[in-house]
Amino acid sequence: MKRIVGTALAVVCAVCLPASRATARNIEEILQEKKLITPAEAKEAKSADPAKQVPAAPETPAAAPALSEKETASLTKTILDQVPQWVNKITPFGDVRVRNESFWQSGSPDRNRDRFRLRVGATVKVNDQTQVGFRLASGKASDPISNNQTFSDTFGFKSVNIAEAYLKFAPTTLIGLSRPIFTVMGGKFYNPMYAPASAPNMLQFDRDLAPEGGFENIKAIESKDGVIRGLGLNLSQFVFSENSASSEGALFGFQGLANLAFGNVLANVALGDSYYSKASWIGKARNSNSDLNITNNVTLSDGEIVGGKPVDPSKLGPNGDGKDANGKPITITGFVSDYNIVDLAGDVTVPTPWWDFPVNVFGDFAYNTAAKTSEDVGWQIGARVGRYADRNDMFLTYEYEQLQTDAVLSAFGDSDFGRSGGTNTKGHVIQAGYVVLKNLSLLSTLYIDKPIDSVPGRNGNTDYRWQVDAVAKF
Repeated sequence: MKRIVGTALAVVCAVCLPASRATARNIEEILQEKKLITPAEAKEAKSADPAKQVPAAPETPAAAPALSEKETASLTKTILDQVPQWVNKITPFGDVRVRNESFWQSGSPDRNRDRFRLRVGATVKVNDQTQVGFRLASGKASDPISNNQTFSDTFGFKSVNIAEAYLKFAPTTLIGLSRPIFTVMGGKFYNPMYAPASAPNMLQFDRDLAPEGGFENIKAIESKDGVIRGLGLNLSQFVFSENSASSEGALFGFQGLANLAFGNVLANVALGDSYYSKASWIGKARNSNSDLNITNNVTLSDGEIVGGKPVDPSKLGPNGDGKDANGKPITITGFVSDYNIVDLAGDVTVPTPWWDFPVNVFGDFAYNTAAKTSEDVGWQIGARVGRYADRNDMFLTYEYEQLQTDAVLSAFGDSDFGRSGGTNTKGHVIQAGYVVLKNLSLLSTLYIDKPIDSVPGRNGNTDYRWQVDAVAKF
């Protein structure tokens, strides 16, 4: 009986007690020590429920051997081979910018506003010689020089417009070339003409401007060695107005561009001309589109000439109600000047002992040879120290600019220089940037400017405009 009871007790304890209670010694060993069971009974109890025995510590699996470079490449190729071919032809891109902007000017109300800009698009490689692209952007469709949306309108939904839709063709093997010597584009696209990239703003055009029409580029020289690294010609035919009763209103341009290297010093020099056919159509368009910024000298329907400030026909006239002395609405009948703008621009990059802080000096000069006033010149000059590409990069830029009233077409000019953008402005631009993380950066830009010429209806005091941006690219 003692044997039966001892064996039963050992089996019950082995089955019912938690494994954590038998980590030091098995229960059979304890009972055997107290002479409640024999060694044979302990062996029998151990075999009664093997699952309740304390398992041996598992062996740590051996680490998988590291793949060689050849094996990694092979695995990558295998994975990519499983991706549909059409996916590999698409390259998406985009950016989001959030901005706080403040204005201060004696004699005008202070202002603070918040804005955002969204741009998203893709390029598609149709074949080795053909590409199509598109981009959607925020902003008002009637404003050609801004993709910004102001935080306003009682949380109303914001507009998204077609900012780019183009086809690009660069033939090579089709005509027996080893590299593309010329490129042809058609559609709507951001301005492909050269302008100093480190300048906070362009002299003749706004960076958000997306012309429509045709563009051709011819690359006579493209080299990694020697003094002349590149030599090319840009040609443009941008249509800004179509009229079934007459020819189109268009901007015809050409620009010769040279890329040079003097040891480690790199330089770009461009000389071009922009001729506007039927430029006055742009001025007349302001009669129905209040988002066009016209500051050039214009002739009104009542015979008056105004300019040097944003022209709003609805606020002109003897009583400021947009009507002439006979009670008829005042309209813009055309520009005082024609527009044929000769432009000379360039920049030079000089390395320093501190690799992250190269110095870039830039300049741009524009002269309207078709102006009928003496207000026909614009220019900018400046310098940037630093880089703006990788994490922890930073830079500081200073620029001085003067832009006379009829030097360039204000409707397509920079929208940030001056309180309301446009022409008849001179002043300083100070910009600093810092790359927080890859594809995430901060920008701070301060404009300090005032009118060149005093005109009735425009505040002549110094204007301060400060923009703080957070920009994420993807």
